[in-house]
Amino acid sequence: MGSMFVYNVFLGFGILVVLFSSNWVLVWVMIELSTLVIVALLSHRLSPRAVESTSKYFIIQAVASVFLLSGVLVRYYLLGEILLFSEYEIFSYGLVMLGLLVKLAVFPNPFWFVDVVSGLSLFRSVYVILLSKVVPLYLYVCLSGGLWAFWFVVVGVSSVVVGSVLGINQTSVRKVVALSSVSHLGWMVAGFPFLSWFLCFFVFFGYVLMVIPLVFFGGLFSFNFLVKSKNVYYNPVVVFCVVLSLLSLGGFPPLLGFFYKWILFYGLVSGGFYLFSGVLVVLSLVSLFFYLQICYSLCSVYWPELKFSLYGGIFRSFMFSLSNFGLAIISFCSLVLVFGICCLGPLSFFWFF
Repeated sequence: MGSMFVYNVFLGFGILVVLFSSNWVLVWVMIELSTLVIVALLSHRLSPRAVESTSKYFIIQAVASVFLLSGVLVRYYLLGEILLFSEYEIFSYGLVMLGLLVKLAVFPNPFWFVDVVSGLSLFRSVYVILLSKVVPLYLYVCLSGGLWAFWFVVVGVSSVVVGSVLGINQTSVRKVVALSSVSHLGWMVAGFPFLSWFLCFFVFFGYVLMVIPLVFFGGLFSFNFLVKSKNVYYNPVVVFCVVLSLLSLGGFPPLLGFFYKWILFYGLVSGGFYLFSGVLVVLSLVSLFFYLQICYSLCSVYWPELKFSLYGGIFRSFMFSLSNFGLAIISFCSLVLVFGICCLGPLSFFWFF
């Protein structure tokens, strides 16, 4: 337990140093430190399948780091620049962005990410799904845009296609979370070049809020399939939170995921990418279809058990559980409402940042 705490402190330290640094050498060293720390965190009590996933994660991150370092060295050789916010030439810029896109697990090769997450426990997969994306997304926001914006949009839309199409008929919690991450990161890659720093931060924060309930309850009850772990769904609070998380990930209004996609859609429209914006809306409907399919299965197949659990002694335990989760759920819904009003209502001054 003590070593886990130390590793987490080092991971947070590495992320903070990158966020406050403008020197590429220091940034690259901190990226490597964060990668090694995540590998160490994933290596705790491994099964053979988890060993395979951790090894694959390490190899892919090493390949991405080679692209990153090559881009930095080529840029220093040609331009003599080592700072993050300065001039880039086309070859070094392409190498750096390729390394970042590999780390983000977007098109053309997001499949390693799905395989890695599928082999880890849900609690451990948080490091791969969320924490490992903070630094690459920050660097992507710093460097994206300009003449390459069209290609970033193409990469983002392609990732959404992969995540939305492959997610159909999936019931594995890990695969749903992984493919959802690929799809949502595709939205971010496509929309971030046209948004302010403020909106980019809140979009990523909103994504974290959407994923956490599904990962938390999946890890807490150790269920692998959303419609086969029957004993889990005797607790209506778990069903409610899982369904809420799934619908939000699908962009179902008026939940957080709807406003999240609305902001990214606005960014693409403001950049003049009307056709790609329409494609993303259609793909969002495809992803919403399989999320609704899962939610329908949960609410229809397990409703008799949920209804039965409202009687007898289980009712009292349910009320106790509801009192524990009540404040958290109310706070989450309040956050959704305030966020939506700020983005779409009279306080929509965010668009002018």
